[in-house]
Amino acid sequence: MVTEEEIEAAEKLRGQGEFVNALALTQDMLSRVQDEDVRMRLLFDVLYCSTRLGADDLTSKAIRELERMPQPKMSRIFIDWIQAVSYISFGRAQEALDLLEANLKTEFMEREDFVIWKYKHLAYKGQALAFLQKWEDALTSSEEAHKICQGGQMEADILINRSLCLKALGRYEEAYATASQVQKWDSVEMATLAMQYMAECRLWQGRIPEAGKLYMDIQKRLPCRLVDEKRIKEGMSQCIASLEKSS
Repeated sequence: MVTEEEIEAAEKLRGQGEFVNALALTQDMLSRVQDEDVRMRLLFDVLYCSTRLGADDLTSKAIRELERMPQPKMSRIFIDWIQAVSYISFGRAQEALDLLEANLKTEFMEREDFVIWKYKHLAYKGQALAFLQKWEDALTSSEEAHKICQGGQMEADILINRSLCLKALGRYEEAYATASQVQKWDSVEMATLAMQYMAECRLWQGRIPEAGKLYMDIQKRLPCRLVDEKRIKEGMSQCIASLEKSS
């Protein structure tokens, strides 16, 4: 028997980015699972890990089995979703966007029980569009996701993406206010990235003392997985140079 506790333990590791360990545990469970619904869940868990690890053979094997199981059309939605999320993590934004847009056009996204999935698709579509520097379209997609589920699971990601788009469009005050909302969420890494955006807004607005204080606060939080330390040092150097010039 495969227990819920075992599955959740592997999924927790996956959520923490420990894809190798999560994959090993999931494959072990697959070797002894009997329930077909649980097997389907585990196959999707394999895909989450194998696509991130570039394990193409495992990915293809899991997809083939899922296509032989009941409701293959629905399975295809989730297969493409998982691959799209992985593509975004690898910077393959156009490929991710193609999969997300194709899914959004299906009848599944009009179903009441798929509302959360539509929300997630729109949120990631906004990220893919931002990566492609299609700022207005990215902002629209992120705002559509926010309207569907305000304060939802991806709210911090949506706020970060909206702030990035607003900043790129030169709407610095709006970008600053949007990024500041991320501070109330639990993720320290996301909050640190938001502080970077806030500092850059103040820097480009010429509000150097505020920008400098934010950069100093960010430096206390480094290292951070989501923040480029070189970019922080460059921003701090610009603040110091501006202050020296003005004095």
